Amino acid sequence: MFVRSATTALVGLSLLLATHPASAFDLGTLLRPAPKISAATENGDEDYPWRFEGRLWFRPALVRVPSPDSDLRPPPSVSMLNLFGWTVGGVVALEYDESPVGPYREYVTMGSVVSKRGALGQWGSKLYVSTDVAQRVCEDVWGVPATLADIEFEEKGGGGAPTSLQVDCPPDGSEQSRQKIAVVGWESCRVDGVDVDSTRYPSGGLPVLWTPTIKALWAPLVPLPQGQSDEELPLHRLRLSASGVRLRFCGQSSSNLLGVPIGIGLVVDNVLIEISRKDGNL
Repeated sequence: MFVRSATTALVGLSLLLATHPASAFDLGTLLRPAPKISAATENGDEDYPWRFEGRLWFRPALVRVPSPDSDLRPPPSVSMLNLFGWTVGGVVALEYDESPVGPYREYVTMGSVVSKRGALGQWGSKLYVSTDVAQRVCEDVWGVPATLADIEFEEKGGGGAPTSLQVDCPPDGSEQSRQKIAVVGWESCRVDGVDVDSTRYPSGGLPVLWTPTIKALWAPLVPLPQGQSDEELPLHRLRLSASGVRLRFCGQSSSNLLGVPIGIGLVVDNVLIEISRKDGNL
């Protein structure tokens, strides 16, 4: 048994080195066990064991619905709502000061307004995170497909000059190399008079539904029963609260990667996102 296991391990290592030759120069990294993701990541209460604190920016845009042969589509049980091939997507950028795995940044490419069982939601086509441990906790704890990227949120624009909040370097969706993502004007996400001790509203949090395996947020009303042919999506409940919410001008130009941005974005400061354990399926 030992010989067979050792042989299997050596074959696997050989294949890895053959397909990723650059890794051969850092065997220590390859052989070092990854930190374990376990219940130790829970930093909330019994009902909502995971909590994230920080700030976020959502900037909507008109985007094309992904083509039928695209790999970036929700499952068939989820309908993408569109008009003549256009839907509402955009960008969500999040900076967590505290999380189950410490500070990190997220960037989500929002792909479409969606519907399932009569519920309305917003589907994210791609999620990027800034740290290895954030990627692992997303995938291991909630089943969220996440991609590691270099994410920078610059407080001001180039040369330190003030600028409107916008994406300076968007991801291109390629899997060939580590993406570099930059948002400028991040100081606009900080609301005057708000700090970590500021009171959050609403009391008790705003209820939202979350299906992590497809990176979608849903309104908390699901009026229709589960169909026999529907794919079941693991469901979690979220509670959202914050101390400061503002509309900000976003002078973003249109592009193939960003769509046609709507000139106004939503910033949320001292936000608290609380996540429940799995609570049924959508």
